[in-house]
Amino acid sequence: MRNSPVKARWWVIFLLFTGTFINAIDRASLSTAAPNIMAELGLDAGMMGLALSAFFWSYIIMNIPADGLADQYGAKRALGWAAGLWSLCSALTGAATQCLHVVLARIGVGVGEAASFPVNARIVTNRFPPEERGTAVGFYTSGLRLGFALTPILMAGLISTWSWRFAFYVTGIASLLWVVLWCFTYQETKTERAAAGAVPKIPWKELLANRTVLGLVLCKFFQDYLFYVFVTWLPAYLILDRGFTLMKMGWYASLPWMAGALAQPLMGWLSDQLIRRGISITVSRKTTIIAMQLLAASVVLAGYTPDAMTAVWLLTLSVACESASTSVLWATCTDVAPPSAAGSLAGLMNTAGGLAGVLAPLVTGFLLKLTGSFQQALLIASCMVVLAACSMWFIVGDLKPIPIRQKRITNDPETSGG
Repeated sequence: MRNSPVKARWWVIFLLFTGTFINAIDRASLSTAAPNIMAELGLDAGMMGLALSAFFWSYIIMNIPADGLADQYGAKRALGWAAGLWSLCSALTGAATQCLHVVLARIGVGVGEAASFPVNARIVTNRFPPEERGTAVGFYTSGLRLGFALTPILMAGLISTWSWRFAFYVTGIASLLWVVLWCFTYQETKTERAAAGAVPKIPWKELLANRTVLGLVLCKFFQDYLFYVFVTWLPAYLILDRGFTLMKMGWYASLPWMAGALAQPLMGWLSDQLIRRGISITVSRKTTIIAMQLLAASVVLAGYTPDAMTAVWLLTLSVACESASTSVLWATCTDVAPPSAAGSLAGLMNTAGGLAGVLAPLVTGFLLKLTGSFQQALLIASCMVVLAACSMWFIVGDLKPIPIRQKRITNDPETSGG
């Protein structure tokens, strides 16, 4: 629970950090290998965009059901099963001989990874007080960016030394080691064990009727559009638009994500410090989110600068600011959701983000096919993150626990509405 020993809470954050780290590797590996897969399987940019978006088809559908799985079986089993599934499906990508095989493997990865953030949000809400959540979320979400930072280097090295198929076998199977670590070292609290199978459902329509929830969902959609342009097309952008070699791309594609991995815990800690100094949760969270989102909109300049290294630094700034915003956005989710709805709200937000994940690689791929340039795609991504800032500013209200009708949080069938 929230008063659990500090050492135990930090071990939980370490497990969530390493889990999101392998999540990132299995999620981003396809974008790094995309040029090689396109060449060997004869895929054009439009088909590759389709394959890159396939992950999000199942990711969208499974986010809310994944929280229900955690309700029924507990966070430990739900996340362990999910991580095992996404690791195996990632490894199977290496056996693909046509576009359909890549699509099917990515759908499987999406099913598994859909459980990650809803379960993580549930754990943080139950174990950490509000003034520690920004730091906790910042640390574990930085694992995602660190994974994105190392994936281009790791995949480029494996592809250059062996092949893109071997690279997927290695990363997918190695991810199963984390499943073992999770299953043997994560200790559920008595409350978590008692709640498994007994947590009542809170309808998503009731959540979306709340103005703050609607604003957070829209904010997640618009911001994640930019995020998934980076995730799916950054390596190809550096190779196709800037003329980088595979190995050079690996190093420079890692720089933005490394900056993001550093920015996330820093900004989460800063927002917590503001709360400790007496500034309201609403002001501390919303101000940092909006400021970072507006700075992330500078990505548009990367498409128009003639110098490749200037473009890299602009991308690095944008990824760092988007990442910093994300850590505080997830902390905001834990601030406004009562414990019984933390996973449901995280699932709604991640579903919106997944929808952006479907659109971003598809739109980017087809714009690249039509224009031969990433300029228009980066312009759209920049506009999207500005809309995210507008959603946070104008739609999200005061950050306080969402009022849920009592009949939704009782186990009494006489009052629970059946």
